[in-house]
Amino acid sequence: MKKITIALLMMLACFGSNFLSSCSQKKDIIPALLERKKPMGPDDEKATIKTAYDKAVAALKKDPEDLKQYITLASVFLSEGRITGNNTYYSNAAVQMLDKVNQTTTGNRDLVFQALSLKSAVLLNMHQFKDALETAQQGAAINSTNAGIFGALVDANVEMGNYQEAIKDCDRMMGIRPDLRSYSRASYLRQIFGQNNGAKEAMQMAVQAGLPGQESTEWARTNLADLYLNTGNLDSASIIYRSSLVYRPDYPFALIGLARVEKTKKDYDAALSYAKKAIQARSEVAFVALLADIYEAKGDVEKAKQTRKDVIDLLQQGQDDEPKDALVKHNVSREMATAYLNAGEPDKALQYARTDLNMRPDNIDANELIAWIYYMKHDYANARIRTDKMLATKTQNAATLYKAGVVYAAAGDAVKGNRMMQDALAINPNAYQAIGNENRTLAAVR
Repeated sequence: MKKITIALLMMLACFGSNFLSSCSQKKDIIPALLERKKPMGPDDEKATIKTAYDKAVAALKKDPEDLKQYITLASVFLSEGRITGNNTYYSNAAVQMLDKVNQTTTGNRDLVFQALSLKSAVLLNMHQFKDALETAQQGAAINSTNAGIFGALVDANVEMGNYQEAIKDCDRMMGIRPDLRSYSRASYLRQIFGQNNGAKEAMQMAVQAGLPGQESTEWARTNLADLYLNTGNLDSASIIYRSSLVYRPDYPFALIGLARVEKTKKDYDAALSYAKKAIQARSEVAFVALLADIYEAKGDVEKAKQTRKDVIDLLQQGQDDEPKDALVKHNVSREMATAYLNAGEPDKALQYARTDLNMRPDNIDANELIAWIYYMKHDYANARIRTDKMLATKTQNAATLYKAGVVYAAAGDAVKGNRMMQDALAINPNAYQAIGNENRTLAAVR
Protein backbone atom coordinates (compact mmCIF):
# COMPACT_ATOMS: atom_id res chain seq x y z
CA MET A 1 0.00 0.00 0.00
CA LYS A 2 1.19 3.54 -0.72
CA LYS A 3 2.54 5.79 1.99
CA ILE A 4 -0.03 6.71 4.62
CA THR A 5 -0.20 10.15 6.20
CA ILE A 6 0.23 10.75 9.92
CA ALA A 7 -3.54 11.23 10.26
CA LEU A 8 -4.27 7.74 8.97
CA LEU A 9 -1.47 6.19 10.97
CA MET A 10 -3.25 7.60 14.00
CA MET A 11 -6.39 5.82 12.83
CA LEU A 12 -4.54 2.51 12.57
CA ALA A 13 -2.96 3.06 15.97
CA CYS A 14 -6.39 3.15 17.60
CA PHE A 15 -6.73 -0.60 17.38
CA GLY A 16 -3.26 -1.94 16.70
CA SER A 17 -2.97 -5.15 14.71
CA ASN A 18 -6.66 -5.99 15.21
CA PHE A 19 -7.82 -3.17 12.90
CA LEU A 20 -7.29 -5.06 9.64
CA SER A 21 -7.64 -8.63 10.88
CA SER A 22 -10.67 -7.97 13.01
CA CYS A 23 -12.94 -10.81 11.93
CA SER A 24 -10.62 -13.73 12.57
CA GLN A 25 -12.16 -15.12 15.77
CA LYS A 26 -12.51 -18.88 15.82
CA LYS A 27 -16.14 -19.80 16.22
CA ASP A 28 -15.50 -22.04 19.21
CA ILE A 29 -13.59 -19.43 21.19
CA ILE A 30 -15.03 -16.48 23.06
CA PRO A 31 -13.63 -13.33 21.41
CA ALA A 32 -11.32 -11.22 23.53
CA LEU A 33 -12.15 -7.83 24.94
CA LEU A 34 -9.32 -5.88 23.33
CA GLU A 35 -7.08 -3.65 25.36
CA ARG A 36 -7.77 0.01 24.70
CA LYS A 37 -4.70 1.82 23.42
CA LYS A 38 -5.72 5.10 25.02
CA PRO A 39 -8.28 6.41 27.55
CA MET A 40 -11.84 6.54 26.22
CA GLY A 41 -14.50 7.71 28.63
CA PRO A 42 -14.75 7.40 32.43
CA ASP A 43 -12.82 4.69 34.24
CA ASP A 44 -15.96 3.38 35.93
CA GLU A 45 -17.63 2.91 32.53
CA LYS A 46 -14.67 0.85 31.33
CA ALA A 47 -14.66 -1.13 34.58
CA THR A 48 -18.37 -1.92 34.27
CA ILE A 49 -17.86 -3.30 30.76
CA LYS A 50 -14.84 -5.35 31.84
CA THR A 51 -16.67 -6.76 34.87
CA ALA A 52 -19.67 -7.80 32.77
CA TYR A 53 -17.33 -9.50 30.28
CA ASP A 54 -15.37 -11.36 32.96
CA LYS A 55 -18.48 -12.57 34.77
CA ALA A 56 -20.04 -13.86 31.54
CA VAL A 57 -16.86 -15.70 30.54
CA ALA A 58 -16.56 -17.26 34.00
CA ALA A 59 -20.19 -18.38 33.91
CA LEU A 60 -19.72 -20.00 30.49
CA LYS A 61 -16.70 -21.93 31.74
CA LYS A 62 -18.98 -23.49 34.33
CA ASP A 63 -21.92 -23.97 31.99
CA PRO A 64 -21.32 -23.58 28.22
CA GLU A 65 -25.09 -23.89 27.66
CA ASP A 66 -25.92 -20.76 29.69
CA LEU A 67 -27.31 -18.81 26.75
CA LYS A 68 -27.95 -15.67 28.78
CA GLN A 69 -24.21 -15.15 28.98
CA TYR A 70 -23.91 -15.03 25.20
CA ILE A 71 -26.50 -12.26 25.20
CA THR A 72 -24.47 -10.41 27.83
CA LEU A 73 -21.27 -10.78 25.83
CA ALA A 74 -22.97 -9.53 22.66
CA SER A 75 -24.18 -6.47 24.57
CA VAL A 76 -20.67 -5.88 25.91
CA PHE A 77 -19.18 -6.10 22.41
CA LEU A 78 -21.75 -3.69 21.01
CA SER A 79 -21.02 -1.17 23.77
CA GLU A 80 -17.27 -1.47 23.35
CA GLY A 81 -17.56 -1.11 19.59
CA ARG A 82 -19.65 2.05 19.95
CA ILE A 83 -17.19 3.58 22.42
CA THR A 84 -13.94 2.66 20.64
CA GLY A 85 -15.14 2.81 17.05
CA ASN A 86 -13.76 -0.69 16.37
CA ASN A 87 -17.08 -1.84 14.94
CA THR A 88 -15.77 -4.48 12.56
CA TYR A 89 -14.10 -6.56 15.26
CA TYR A 90 -16.83 -6.16 17.86
CA SER A 91 -19.73 -6.58 15.42
CA ASN A 92 -18.38 -9.95 14.32
CA ALA A 93 -17.70 -10.89 17.94
CA ALA A 94 -21.30 -10.02 18.83
CA VAL A 95 -22.76 -12.01 15.92
CA GLN A 96 -20.63 -14.99 16.91
CA MET A 97 -22.24 -14.92 20.34
CA LEU A 98 -25.75 -14.27 19.05
CA ASP A 99 -25.61 -17.11 16.56
CA LYS A 100 -25.09 -19.48 19.48
CA VAL A 101 -28.45 -18.34 20.84
CA ASN A 102 -30.25 -18.36 17.49
CA GLN A 103 -29.04 -21.87 16.76
CA THR A 104 -30.38 -23.27 20.02
CA THR A 105 -33.19 -25.78 20.11
CA THR A 106 -34.41 -24.85 23.57
CA GLY A 107 -37.19 -22.69 22.21
CA ASN A 108 -36.63 -19.87 24.71
CA ARG A 109 -38.48 -17.12 22.89
CA ASP A 110 -37.24 -14.34 25.16
CA LEU A 111 -33.59 -15.18 24.52
CA VAL A 112 -34.22 -15.54 20.80
CA PHE A 113 -35.91 -12.14 20.82
CA GLN A 114 -32.98 -10.54 22.63
CA ALA A 115 -30.59 -12.10 20.14
CA LEU A 116 -32.59 -10.79 17.18
CA SER A 117 -32.80 -7.32 18.72
CA LEU A 118 -29.05 -7.14 19.27
CA LYS A 119 -28.29 -8.64 15.85
CA SER A 120 -30.38 -5.95 14.16
CA ALA A 121 -28.21 -3.36 15.92
CA VAL A 122 -25.06 -5.10 14.68
CA LEU A 123 -26.34 -5.17 11.10
CA LEU A 124 -27.16 -1.48 11.30
CA ASN A 125 -23.63 -0.76 12.52
CA MET A 126 -22.26 -2.61 9.51
CA HIS A 127 -24.66 -0.83 7.11
CA GLN A 128 -26.46 -4.02 6.15
CA PHE A 129 -29.75 -2.17 6.23
CA LYS A 130 -32.08 -4.60 4.46
CA ASP A 131 -30.94 -7.50 6.65
CA ALA A 132 -31.24 -5.28 9.72
CA LEU A 133 -34.84 -4.45 8.86
CA GLU A 134 -35.77 -8.09 8.31
CA THR A 135 -34.09 -9.12 11.56
CA ALA A 136 -35.84 -6.38 13.53
CA GLN A 137 -39.18 -7.39 12.01
CA GLN A 138 -38.59 -10.97 13.17
CA GLY A 139 -37.90 -9.68 16.66
CA ALA A 140 -41.02 -7.49 16.71
CA ALA A 141 -43.10 -10.51 15.68
CA ILE A 142 -41.96 -12.21 18.91
CA ASN A 143 -42.24 -9.19 21.22
CA SER A 144 -44.19 -6.09 20.23
CA THR A 145 -43.93 -4.39 23.64
CA ASN A 146 -40.19 -3.80 23.67
CA ALA A 147 -39.03 -0.24 22.92
CA GLY A 148 -35.59 -1.29 21.73
CA ILE A 149 -36.84 -3.39 18.84
CA PHE A 150 -38.88 -0.45 17.58
CA GLY A 151 -35.74 1.67 17.76
CA ALA A 152 -34.07 -0.79 15.42
CA LEU A 153 -37.11 -0.65 13.14
CA VAL A 154 -36.95 3.16 13.10
CA ASP A 155 -33.28 3.14 12.16
CA ALA A 156 -33.61 0.45 9.52
CA ASN A 157 -36.68 2.01 7.92
CA VAL A 158 -34.99 5.41 7.81
CA GLU A 159 -31.96 3.92 6.09
CA MET A 160 -34.16 2.08 3.61
CA GLY A 161 -36.13 5.26 2.92
CA ASN A 162 -39.36 3.97 4.46
CA TYR A 163 -39.96 7.21 6.32
CA GLN A 164 -43.68 6.84 7.04
CA GLU A 165 -43.04 3.40 8.54
CA ALA A 166 -40.23 4.92 10.61
CA ILE A 167 -42.65 7.50 12.01
CA LYS A 168 -45.11 4.77 13.04
CA ASP A 169 -42.33 2.78 14.68
CA CYS A 170 -41.08 5.87 16.53
CA ASP A 171 -44.59 6.57 17.82
CA ARG A 172 -44.77 2.98 19.12
CA MET A 173 -41.36 3.36 20.74
CA MET A 174 -42.31 6.63 22.42
CA GLY A 175 -45.53 5.08 23.70
CA ILE A 176 -43.65 2.20 25.28
CA ARG A 177 -40.68 4.07 26.73
CA PRO A 178 -39.99 7.79 26.27
CA ASP A 179 -36.26 8.05 26.96
CA LEU A 180 -32.99 9.15 25.39
CA ARG A 181 -33.22 6.56 22.64
CA SER A 182 -36.77 7.42 21.61
CA TYR A 183 -36.34 11.20 21.92
CA SER A 184 -33.20 11.14 19.78
CA ARG A 185 -34.99 9.20 17.06
CA ALA A 186 -37.92 11.59 17.19
CA SER A 187 -35.41 14.41 16.74
CA TYR A 188 -33.87 12.80 13.68
CA LEU A 189 -37.26 12.21 12.06
CA ARG A 190 -38.30 15.80 12.72
CA GLN A 191 -35.09 16.96 11.06
CA ILE A 192 -35.75 14.73 8.05
CA PHE A 193 -39.19 16.27 7.63
CA GLY A 194 -37.95 19.85 7.86
CA GLN A 195 -38.81 20.61 11.51
CA ASN A 196 -35.47 22.04 12.63
CA ASN A 197 -36.75 23.68 15.82
CA GLY A 198 -38.73 20.57 16.74
CA ALA A 199 -35.61 18.48 16.17
CA LYS A 200 -33.68 20.65 18.65
CA GLU A 201 -36.44 20.35 21.24
CA ALA A 202 -36.55 16.56 20.99
CA MET A 203 -32.75 16.21 21.14
CA GLN A 204 -32.65 18.48 24.19
CA MET A 205 -35.14 16.11 25.83
CA ALA A 206 -32.86 13.21 24.91
CA VAL A 207 -29.91 14.90 26.60
CA GLN A 208 -31.95 15.63 29.73
CA ALA A 209 -33.08 12.00 29.87
CA GLY A 210 -29.49 10.72 29.97
CA LEU A 211 -26.77 10.64 32.60
CA PRO A 212 -24.10 13.29 31.92
CA GLY A 213 -20.81 11.74 30.85
CA GLN A 214 -22.23 8.50 29.52
CA GLU A 215 -21.38 7.91 25.88
CA SER A 216 -25.02 7.80 24.83
CA THR A 217 -25.77 11.11 26.56
CA GLU A 218 -22.77 12.89 25.07
CA TRP A 219 -23.64 11.46 21.66
CA ALA A 220 -27.06 13.10 22.02
CA ARG A 221 -25.49 16.33 23.29
CA THR A 222 -23.12 16.59 20.32
CA ASN A 223 -26.00 15.86 17.97
CA LEU A 224 -27.86 18.75 19.57
CA ALA A 225 -24.82 20.93 18.92
CA ASP A 226 -24.79 19.71 15.32
CA LEU A 227 -28.36 20.94 14.92
CA TYR A 228 -27.34 24.41 16.09
CA LEU A 229 -24.24 24.40 13.88
CA ASN A 230 -26.26 23.34 10.83
CA THR A 231 -28.69 26.22 11.38
CA GLY A 232 -25.91 28.79 11.62
CA ASN A 233 -25.76 29.28 15.40
CA LEU A 234 -22.02 28.83 15.89
CA ASP A 235 -21.87 30.22 19.42
CA SER A 236 -24.53 27.88 20.81
CA ALA A 237 -22.98 24.92 19.00
CA SER A 238 -19.56 25.72 20.43
CA ILE A 239 -20.90 26.04 23.97
CA ILE A 240 -22.66 22.66 23.74
CA TYR A 241 -19.62 20.89 22.26
CA ARG A 242 -17.43 22.31 25.02
CA SER A 243 -19.89 21.27 27.72
CA SER A 244 -19.72 17.73 26.34
CA LEU A 245 -15.94 17.80 26.76
CA VAL A 246 -16.43 18.80 30.40
CA TYR A 247 -18.62 15.75 31.04
CA ARG A 248 -16.56 13.41 28.83
CA PRO A 249 -13.01 14.72 28.21
CA ASP A 250 -11.59 14.15 24.73
CA TYR A 251 -14.92 12.92 23.41
CA PRO A 252 -14.14 12.67 19.66
CA PHE A 253 -17.54 13.80 18.38
CA ALA A 254 -17.32 16.96 20.47
CA LEU A 255 -13.77 17.60 19.23
CA ILE A 256 -14.73 17.16 15.59
CA GLY A 257 -17.73 19.41 16.17
CA LEU A 258 -15.42 22.16 17.39
CA ALA A 259 -13.23 21.55 14.33
CA ARG A 260 -16.27 22.21 12.15
CA VAL A 261 -17.08 25.37 14.11
CA GLU A 262 -13.55 26.73 13.74
CA LYS A 263 -13.43 25.82 10.05
CA THR A 264 -16.65 27.77 9.53
CA LYS A 265 -15.08 30.73 11.38
CA LYS A 266 -12.02 30.31 9.11
CA ASP A 267 -9.69 29.74 12.06
CA TYR A 268 -8.04 26.87 10.25
CA ASP A 269 -5.18 26.31 12.69
CA ALA A 270 -7.65 25.77 15.53
CA ALA A 271 -9.78 23.58 13.28
CA LEU A 272 -6.75 21.42 12.41
CA SER A 273 -5.85 21.05 16.07
CA TYR A 274 -9.32 19.84 17.03
CA ALA A 275 -9.60 17.51 14.02
CA LYS A 276 -6.24 15.86 14.70
CA LYS A 277 -7.12 15.40 18.36
CA ALA A 278 -10.43 13.78 17.37
CA ILE A 279 -8.62 11.39 15.01
CA GLN A 280 -6.19 10.46 17.76
CA ALA A 281 -9.14 9.59 19.98
CA ARG A 282 -11.13 7.59 17.44
CA SER A 283 -10.87 6.12 13.98
CA GLU A 284 -13.46 7.79 11.74
CA VAL A 285 -13.08 8.23 8.00
CA ALA A 286 -15.37 11.27 8.17
CA PHE A 287 -12.95 12.92 10.61
CA VAL A 288 -10.05 12.50 8.20
CA ALA A 289 -12.20 13.76 5.33
CA LEU A 290 -12.85 16.92 7.32
CA LEU A 291 -9.12 17.22 7.98
CA ALA A 292 -8.55 17.22 4.22
CA ASP A 293 -11.21 19.91 3.77
CA ILE A 294 -9.47 22.06 6.37
CA TYR A 295 -6.12 21.63 4.64
CA GLU A 296 -7.72 22.69 1.37
CA ALA A 297 -9.43 25.70 2.93
CA LYS A 298 -6.11 26.72 4.45
CA GLY A 299 -4.48 26.55 1.02
CA ASP A 300 -2.46 23.36 1.48
CA VAL A 301 -3.91 21.68 -1.60
CA GLU A 302 -1.27 18.96 -1.87
CA LYS A 303 -1.75 17.81 1.71
CA ALA A 304 -5.52 17.79 1.19
CA LYS A 305 -5.13 15.75 -1.97
CA GLN A 306 -2.81 13.21 -0.32
CA THR A 307 -5.08 12.84 2.72
CA ARG A 308 -8.10 12.18 0.51
CA LYS A 309 -6.17 9.59 -1.45
CA ASP A 310 -5.09 7.91 1.77
CA VAL A 311 -8.73 7.65 2.86
CA ILE A 312 -9.46 5.65 -0.30
CA ASP A 313 -6.41 3.44 0.27
CA LEU A 314 -7.43 2.73 3.85
CA LEU A 315 -11.02 1.92 2.95
CA GLN A 316 -9.86 -0.37 0.17
CA GLN A 317 -7.31 -2.06 2.40
CA GLY A 318 -10.00 -2.74 4.97
CA GLN A 319 -12.14 -4.39 2.29
CA ASP A 320 -9.24 -6.42 0.89
CA ASP A 321 -8.17 -7.69 4.30
CA GLU A 322 -11.65 -8.59 5.50
CA PRO A 323 -11.74 -12.39 5.96
CA LYS A 324 -13.91 -14.24 3.48
CA ASP A 325 -15.58 -16.13 6.33
CA ALA A 326 -16.52 -13.00 8.29
CA LEU A 327 -19.93 -13.45 9.89
CA VAL A 328 -20.99 -9.92 8.92
CA LYS A 329 -19.22 -7.62 6.48
CA HIS A 330 -19.10 -3.86 6.48
CA ASN A 331 -20.92 -2.30 3.54
CA VAL A 332 -18.81 0.74 2.64
CA SER A 333 -20.43 1.69 -0.66
CA ARG A 334 -21.43 5.13 0.58
CA GLU A 335 -18.06 5.78 2.22
CA MET A 336 -16.19 4.77 -0.93
CA ALA A 337 -18.44 6.91 -3.13
CA THR A 338 -17.88 9.91 -0.89
CA ALA A 339 -14.13 9.31 -0.71
CA TYR A 340 -13.77 9.11 -4.50
CA LEU A 341 -15.95 12.18 -4.96
CA ASN A 342 -13.83 14.15 -2.49
CA ALA A 343 -10.71 12.96 -4.31
CA GLY A 344 -12.00 14.33 -7.60
CA GLU A 345 -12.82 10.96 -9.19
CA PRO A 346 -16.56 11.22 -9.94
CA ASP A 347 -16.64 8.22 -12.30
CA LYS A 348 -15.48 5.83 -9.59
CA ALA A 349 -17.66 7.63 -7.07
CA LEU A 350 -20.67 6.99 -9.29
CA GLN A 351 -20.05 3.23 -9.32
CA TYR A 352 -20.22 3.01 -5.55
CA ALA A 353 -23.08 5.51 -5.28
CA ARG A 354 -25.16 3.38 -7.64
CA THR A 355 -24.56 0.36 -5.41
CA ASP A 356 -25.72 2.38 -2.41
CA LEU A 357 -28.77 3.72 -4.25
CA ASN A 358 -29.77 0.31 -5.62
CA MET A 359 -29.82 -1.00 -2.06
CA ARG A 360 -32.08 1.81 -0.82
CA PRO A 361 -33.56 3.78 -3.75
CA ASP A 362 -35.90 5.88 -1.59
CA ASN A 363 -33.30 7.06 0.92
CA ILE A 364 -32.86 10.84 0.63
CA ASP A 365 -29.16 10.75 1.57
CA ALA A 366 -28.38 8.16 -1.10
CA ASN A 367 -30.20 10.31 -3.65
CA GLU A 368 -28.38 13.45 -2.48
CA LEU A 369 -24.98 11.82 -2.88
CA ILE A 370 -25.60 10.53 -6.39
CA ALA A 371 -27.29 13.79 -7.42
CA TRP A 372 -24.16 15.69 -6.49
CA ILE A 373 -21.95 13.19 -8.31
CA TYR A 374 -24.06 13.62 -11.45
CA TYR A 375 -23.73 17.38 -11.04
CA MET A 376 -19.94 17.10 -10.80
CA LYS A 377 -20.01 15.04 -14.00
CA HIS A 378 -22.12 17.78 -15.68
CA ASP A 379 -24.98 15.33 -16.12
CA TYR A 380 -27.55 17.87 -15.03
CA ALA A 381 -30.61 15.92 -16.21
CA ASN A 382 -29.89 12.94 -13.96
CA ALA A 383 -28.74 15.28 -11.19
CA ARG A 384 -32.13 16.99 -11.27
CA ILE A 385 -34.04 13.69 -11.17
CA ARG A 386 -32.18 12.61 -8.05
CA THR A 387 -32.47 16.08 -6.51
CA ASP A 388 -36.26 15.81 -6.75
CA LYS A 389 -35.99 12.52 -4.83
CA MET A 390 -33.68 13.90 -2.16
CA LEU A 391 -36.22 16.61 -1.37
CA ALA A 392 -39.10 14.14 -0.98
CA THR A 393 -39.44 14.73 2.77
CA LYS A 394 -39.27 18.54 2.43
CA THR A 395 -36.07 18.70 4.45
CA GLN A 396 -34.88 22.07 5.65
CA ASN A 397 -31.24 21.04 5.85
CA ALA A 398 -29.41 24.11 4.58
CA ALA A 399 -26.58 22.22 2.91
CA THR A 400 -29.03 19.98 1.07
CA LEU A 401 -31.14 22.92 -0.08
CA TYR A 402 -28.09 24.81 -1.30
CA LYS A 403 -26.90 21.83 -3.33
CA ALA A 404 -30.41 21.46 -4.73
CA GLY A 405 -30.38 25.11 -5.78
CA VAL A 406 -27.06 24.67 -7.55
CA VAL A 407 -28.37 21.62 -9.42
CA TYR A 408 -31.63 23.27 -10.48
CA ALA A 409 -29.77 26.34 -11.71
CA ALA A 410 -27.33 24.21 -13.70
CA ALA A 411 -30.24 22.19 -15.13
CA GLY A 412 -31.78 25.39 -16.54
CA ASP A 413 -34.21 26.47 -13.83
CA ALA A 414 -32.36 29.54 -12.55
CA VAL A 415 -35.41 30.97 -10.77
CA LYS A 416 -36.00 27.84 -8.69
CA GLY A 417 -32.29 27.36 -8.14
CA ASN A 418 -31.73 30.87 -6.84
CA ARG A 419 -34.79 30.67 -4.60
CA MET A 420 -33.55 27.44 -3.01
CA MET A 421 -30.06 28.84 -2.47
CA GLN A 422 -31.55 31.88 -0.78
CA ASP A 423 -33.76 29.64 1.36
CA ALA A 424 -30.67 27.70 2.39
CA LEU A 425 -28.76 30.84 3.31
CA ALA A 426 -31.72 32.06 5.36
CA ILE A 427 -31.47 28.87 7.44
CA ASN A 428 -27.68 28.91 7.65
CA PRO A 429 -25.57 31.75 6.19
CA ASN A 430 -22.71 29.27 5.82
CA ALA A 431 -24.66 26.80 3.68
CA TYR A 432 -22.52 27.56 0.64
CA GLN A 433 -19.72 25.57 2.30
CA ALA A 434 -21.67 22.44 1.37
CA ILE A 435 -20.29 22.64 -2.17
CA GLY A 436 -16.73 22.50 -3.41
CA ASN A 437 -14.52 25.54 -3.81
CA GLU A 438 -14.51 25.14 -7.58
CA ASN A 439 -18.29 25.58 -7.76
CA ARG A 440 -18.90 28.45 -5.34
CA THR A 441 -18.34 31.24 -7.85
CA LEU A 442 -20.73 29.60 -10.32
CA ALA A 443 -23.39 29.18 -7.65
CA ALA A 444 -23.03 32.72 -6.37
CA VAL A 445 -23.72 34.36 -9.74
CA ARG A 446 -26.74 32.29 -10.74
